[in-house]
Amino acid sequence: MPALETITADVVDIKNVKEVKEKKEKKEKKEKKEKKEKKEKKEKKTRKAESDSDDEEVKPGFKKARIETPSPAETPRDTTPEPGAEKETQDEIPENLRLSSYKISPATVAALAARGINALFPIQAETFDYIYNGNDVLGRARTGTGKTLAFALPMVEILLKNNVAGSHGRSPRVLVLTPTRDLAIQVSNEFSSISPNLKSVCVYGGTPIYEQTSALRAGVDVIIGTPGRVLDHINRGNLRLDSLQFVCLDEADQMLDIGFADDMEQVLQHVQTQKESRGASAPKHQTLLFSATAPEWIKRTVEKYLDPKYINVDLVGNSRVKTNENIRHYAIPSTWQSRKDVIGDVVAVYGGNRGLTVIFANTKAEADELALTDKLRADAKVLHGDIPQAQRELTLQGFREAKVKCIICTDVLARGIDIPMVDLVINCQPPKDVETYVHRSGRTGRAGRKGVCVTFFKAQEEYMIQNIQRRAGMEMVKAGPPQPQDIIAATAQDAADIVTKVVKNVIPMFRPIAESMIAENFNGDATEALAAALAQISGYGAGVRARSLMSAAEGYTTLIFRLSHEIQHSGYVRNILTRNFPKLSYEDVKGMRMTKDMTGVVFDVVSEKLEVDGNNNIILAGNKWTDLDNIKLEVAKSLPELEQRMDQRGGNGGGRGGGRGGFGGRGGFRGGRGGGGGGFRGGRGGRR
Repeated sequence: MPALETITADVVDIKNVKEVKEKKEKKEKKEKKEKKEKKEKKEKKTRKAESDSDDEEVKPGFKKARIETPSPAETPRDTTPEPGAEKETQDEIPENLRLSSYKISPATVAALAARGINALFPIQAETFDYIYNGNDVLGRARTGTGKTLAFALPMVEILLKNNVAGSHGRSPRVLVLTPTRDLAIQVSNEFSSISPNLKSVCVYGGTPIYEQTSALRAGVDVIIGTPGRVLDHINRGNLRLDSLQFVCLDEADQMLDIGFADDMEQVLQHVQTQKESRGASAPKHQTLLFSATAPEWIKRTVEKYLDPKYINVDLVGNSRVKTNENIRHYAIPSTWQSRKDVIGDVVAVYGGNRGLTVIFANTKAEADELALTDKLRADAKVLHGDIPQAQRELTLQGFREAKVKCIICTDVLARGIDIPMVDLVINCQPPKDVETYVHRSGRTGRAGRKGVCVTFFKAQEEYMIQNIQRRAGMEMVKAGPPQPQDIIAATAQDAADIVTKVVKNVIPMFRPIAESMIAENFNGDATEALAAALAQISGYGAGVRARSLMSAAEGYTTLIFRLSHEIQHSGYVRNILTRNFPKLSYEDVKGMRMTKDMTGVVFDVVSEKLEVDGNNNIILAGNKWTDLDNIKLEVAKSLPELEQRMDQRGGNGGGRGGGRGGFGGRGGFRGGRGGGGGGFRGGRGGRR
């Protein structure tokens, strides 16, 4: 039998082991809890940094094209990470995107970190060394991928390395030309944010020139401006270009377009002339061109102004997809008369009370008119060339801060202006060329965020939609205008949020009138009274009428006949309607279109003549429809793919009424003889 001392010692050892184990488990639990709290704290700071950020071209993070790493929206942006956290974060970034992989000074790294930038985007990584090592560069990448920082960052590092800042009256070392003054301001902010010690001056029209003159004569390192105003300063003797080390054309495709080509070429010619006059002491400058698109004619300018050994960095290449892949594209058919009202509904459904929307109008007058519509007036501001520059800057700042929810503008905003949080872009009409569409749609879906682009089109503009899809290498979803159920679902919660934010101490002041209204107008039903208030707040107190999915015309509902077999003409369905609904007049039905597979017909009917009972039975003009085995009738929820209209094929319209058709020339609604039925009154021609 073991001695008592031995047993006691064993018990003590077991007890010690148990205590050690419990302490270890307790410590591990505590560390796990602290780690979780740190992670939550970090994520909270990340969300705050994302919502507070507004001025950057982009906010590079861990993900861009073809890189399987977290997106910028997921990137931690805490500039004071916990010990060891920075190392862990850098380890997650691909080596080719790490700031430490490039000759970026500690001061610039700190400035980038203050903006939440801890990695480069692909276009920035691909071009940095080429620019830093003295090459001319043609850079091409999709919108929203950080082209501004791609040229600004290596320029700044070269200037800092050469210690150019400091002397009074010094000539600029960098000249950046931009197509618009708004983009010039943005680029100027980019330079200032990453290197506040370098002096940058932004010059553009619409502001007093004497203020810019004083700034230039005091000495400047970087000048950013529009070609016209830069040329003005050169001609006045305010600007010497013989010390330039860099000339950059931002949004080069538009810079080289006919509207900017003359001024731009004169500026570039002045650079060459002044350097030749100075002689051998003039530094050789690099020329950089950056853009999202590269039309064929850009090559001629490249050959003229870039070194023959220039570097071409093309992250778009021959890919058919020219648009940002984070964007969903929709095309909504509508008449011009209904478009203004429908745009308000689209903003409500796709943008919402919390989202930011950019609406592109083709003319200044159209933008002004659209801003006066009831559904947009409260939240929308206009932005175009006739608006004073000071007001434009205030509007853009308000938009960045989400104080302004919607901007209605011409193409002044389409080139390079970066508002990272834009949720929705609307084109009032299809742009005439794919490059414009790419730039407009690129205002959303930036820096890894998702976005929506909606384009309205008339019947005779459908070919433009097809052209954009083909040339941009993407697909637009054909969608009808938002229907009542969509609008209510989107706006009801926004209205409810407004009500819940009412300050509590004012509620008693409104209680007497509320109680009186509930009793007198709503039979004591407080829920019904609140629902009525929400409807009024949402802007739909007067009701929401149905709209055609095909034309957005108010007061029409789109129906579809689906058949089990192919038919050759929409007249087949017209005859069915005539036989089964004798009280439905010819004028009550319009816009018949065959589906592309020839097994259906889509058409509009006056909503007042339509009723859908509790069993989803369709009643037209008092007559109930009963589905058959081979033909069914239903209310269209979305538009199927439709057979191309005769007026889009370029053929001559058939049917009654000689002469040219109505919608868009030949082959219109009531076309002449020949190539097929043109609408309801089509005759013997080909397929409708």
